[in-house]
Amino acid sequence: MPDWSPFDVLPAGTRASVRPLGHAEGVCDRLRAIAFAEQQARDAFLWAAATLTDAEPALQRAWRGLSAAEDSHRTWLLTRLDELGGAPGDRPVAADLWRSLVSSTTAEEFARLMAGAELRGQQAGERMAQKLATSDPTTAALLARIAKEEEAHVALAARFFGA
Repeated sequence: MPDWSPFDVLPAGTRASVRPLGHAEGVCDRLRAIAFAEQQARDAFLWAAATLTDAEPALQRAWRGLSAAEDSHRTWLLTRLDELGGAPGDRPVAADLWRSLVSSTTAEEFARLMAGAELRGQQAGERMAQKLATSDPTTAALLARIAKEEEAHVALAARFFGA
């Protein structure tokens, strides 16, 4: 397992709880969870590039580049979390995404699992951006920006392995 600091990570099989989105604490819970998902994706892309030997060099380079993009997303989200008075370790988060991704044994399996996770994250980000558009336009704009960037991440699996 990577070093997950500054997050408080739950034991395997334990679910994280989030407060209602209509409250500032609920927005912070979601920012924290999304930032942690970005960290898990960042580390999983690096893991895959180093571990999955059937990945062609161009795919390994793409994964390393996406790792850097995920790190940028993480930084933006943690900055916004701080602006709202939250902190990464305020509430525990789950590392289920990491566990799922590193169970992959081939480059294609990893790419497809990651694409599915990125698509779910993109869709959730778009929905949350819409919900927060009037109550928290700054967070809404950030989530919309990240969701837009996730499109390229989703497309990577198709580029290397077909639809």
